[in-house]
Amino acid sequence: MNMKTPKTIVVKFGTSVLTQGGNRLCLSHMVEIVRELARLESSGVQVVVVSSGAQAAGRETLGYPKLPKNLINRQMVATVGQNRLFNTWQNLFSIYGFNVGQILLTGADLEDRVRYLNARDTIKAMLEHKIIPVINENDALATPGIKIGDNDNLSARVAVMIEADLLVLLTDQKGLYTSNPEKDKGARFIYVVPEITDEIRAMAGGSVSGLGTGGMSTKIEAASIATMSGIDTVVMSGAEPANIGDLLKGGSHGTLFRGSENPVLSRKMWIVACKVPSGSIFVDSGAAKAILERGSSLLPSGIKKVEGEFGRREVVSVRSLEGKELGRGITRYSSKELSLIMGHHSDEFEKILGYECGSVAVHRDDLAVSEGI
Repeated sequence: MNMKTPKTIVVKFGTSVLTQGGNRLCLSHMVEIVRELARLESSGVQVVVVSSGAQAAGRETLGYPKLPKNLINRQMVATVGQNRLFNTWQNLFSIYGFNVGQILLTGADLEDRVRYLNARDTIKAMLEHKIIPVINENDALATPGIKIGDNDNLSARVAVMIEADLLVLLTDQKGLYTSNPEKDKGARFIYVVPEITDEIRAMAGGSVSGLGTGGMSTKIEAASIATMSGIDTVVMSGAEPANIGDLLKGGSHGTLFRGSENPVLSRKMWIVACKVPSGSIFVDSGAAKAILERGSSLLPSGIKKVEGEFGRREVVSVRSLEGKELGRGITRYSSKELSLIMGHHSDEFEKILGYECGSVAVHRDDLAVSEGI
């Protein structure tokens, strides 16, 4: 594949890759994975591991208990399995003389700017000292309100956080097809995606194995986050670990989603990658054109509809009247306030609200715009 040589890569391993389709961690396969990652580290490439598999490891440790399928039991199993999962990575990397460090994150860690920066600095310090970060979601603490949801998205957010050059999503599929190859014999494989469009999103199907929480649709979402930050993303099979190293040498494996040539700035990367929109603002064609072509702030006069409930300083999705997402930004007015002042000019705000918080709804400095969101 024709892509820039990476200095730092984030590699995400799905549960189906680590178990090889079974119900327990496949140590023989994990040895091959670690051997390949160790080779990359020895060659000067900084490697970050995002690892699923805690629940599979926990079920194995507990003897595959029959438990009610609820959040508390899943968290309990994950707490047991997380220890086993990390120790497995630690033991295997030690064979090749590498130290590893465990980082467990929740959505709240990524959405809080200070905690986000602390996590970024910690990971970068580990890389500088040749310590391989092994990252997973903190399932024991991740309630629905703060849960990231899947490690595809977590890996993309980590890649954005540390400004990685390449994100590799290893899964039970070869990559992206025009349709589900399990059901459609005429499905064609897609080697390169220059831009993520609605058509590309429509091609995504589910996980073949059903073992993990993320199917192809979550990988498209993750690739969208990473590519708009300028990070090349590859979705490929994890069956042959040697292909990871071969990929970095120009080998054609999986589907390459090309990183944007005009990536958003660091603060705006955080807005897009690590803040889940609390609502949506729909704008008219004039406002959409001003945002996309001139990089303008969003004024309430261009707003036609507000969806969801959100307060001031929360992240919202800015959309065209047709529903296409134009960008994400931090609003300076709440949903209730915008519903009252939308379509009006700034000199009317005080009369309508009894006060005003500035002339813009979303300032250009707080607005990440991309066709690829």
